[in-house]
Amino acid sequence: MTAVSKGLAADSYIETAEGPIRLADAPGKGFAVLTRLPDGQLGFRQYLKLEAHEDVPLVRVSFDSGHAVLAGRGHIFYRHGMEGVAAEALQPGDRLETAYHYPPGYSPPGHEIQHPGITVRAVEAAGQGRILTGTVRDTHALFLTAGVLCAE
Repeated sequence: MTAVSKGLAADSYIETAEGPIRLADAPGKGFAVLTRLPDGQLGFRQYLKLEAHEDVPLVRVSFDSGHAVLAGRGHIFYRHGMEGVAAEALQPGDRLETAYHYPPGYSPPGHEIQHPGITVRAVEAAGQGRILTGTVRDTHALFLTAGVLCAE
């Protein structure tokens, strides 16, 4: 088993300048991903040096938006206020940093949302699997298609 615990499952979707892509389908060279810039604005930076790691312990992080992602148990997600937290340490109800939020009073069909933003619904062990890691130039963070900010 590998000592790597940070990274996103190959089937994770991330936001790029070309739209959402499955991480496993990423080009073999650098490409632009959506990130939060140091001034708080959204922008794009190059995602470089993707590497695969096998047999990594995974957790499934489910969100109140209905989305979920598989990540290495030590992969960092950002709570509201830019507090980095390992995936396995997230708790139901944790509010996460988002690229957008729903206006007050709106909920997607079939989902009751009591607040703007996205919160963790559940975190559960998900066996072992293949993850990808890389480097996001300047910011070291990227947005998942699920709308939440996590580390590279």
